[in-house]
Amino acid sequence: MTRKTMQHLVLSFGLITLLVQLVECGAEPVKPPVPSKVVPDLRSVKPTVVCIDCSEPFDTATHKKVLEGLVNNSYIGELRKALYLQDSLHQFESKAHFDNCDFDGAIAYIDSLIEEVNGYVNDTQKAKNAGDSAKTQAAAHNAFFAIGQVLHAVQDFYAHSNYVELTEQSVNRVTDLDVIAPWQSEGKARINQLRQHGRKGLVSGFVFWGLPQLCPSGSISHADLAKDNATTTSGKVKVANLQNISQYRIAVYLAREASTEFLRDAFKRWPLLKELNGPNVAFDVLLDRRGI
Repeated sequence: MTRKTMQHLVLSFGLITLLVQLVECGAEPVKPPVPSKVVPDLRSVKPTVVCIDCSEPFDTATHKKVLEGLVNNSYIGELRKALYLQDSLHQFESKAHFDNCDFDGAIAYIDSLIEEVNGYVNDTQKAKNAGDSAKTQAAAHNAFFAIGQVLHAVQDFYAHSNYVELTEQSVNRVTDLDVIAPWQSEGKARINQLRQHGRKGLVSGFVFWGLPQLCPSGSISHADLAKDNATTTSGKVKVANLQNISQYRIAVYLAREASTEFLRDAFKRWPLLKELNGPNVAFDVLLDRRGI
């Protein structure tokens, strides 16, 4: 039995135990529906499209041309597949979504995914050196899938924690908000600093069917804190000192900036990926299809 299989068994057993306890206490837990595994066409979702380390932003005509070129880009396809399938593959894992105050687990999870990317890039280089184009593409696909998993977790930090609420009153412009990078040492240190104030510090929403559950008893629920869309309890709140922009839009901005920064770091660390993919990338922002 592999280590990963054992981890999944432990997680499943823990979830079953939790549900039994809830039933015994008179609660009636409702299992969330299985998230859809359908990845919508890139042209239908108004994705973020950027050119990594390009000097000039896209004009409208160039943006449209680049987007059309990315529609059939298999590497971007794998990245976007990971963004969507994360809710299916890791539906009950707090670390994959910054849920249940599992900040340490989420940071360690991101670090492990980055190590996965590193291994896949090494495989890609070996296959390329051997002249095996099929293995080169397959290994690179794995690398881009893992990158998409990182992006999902990074974006969930802004959507599922109260980072927006903690910082929005300290600035007069959204662009003045600090973008935290959980994969960098400075970002990790900042997250730990914000956590030092208990319930008044950095927290994330409680999800009863997610494990582990590390928030203090009585903590705010995911449903009340999440900013995955413009209609959630927290997402629709308007911030007066920031021109009445909603907390959802603030989370979108921060998630988009952090995602772009990670991709910039990735292409710098693994230039082979940029060579194979090209400098243009497209990604979706703030996905949570778990039906919470």
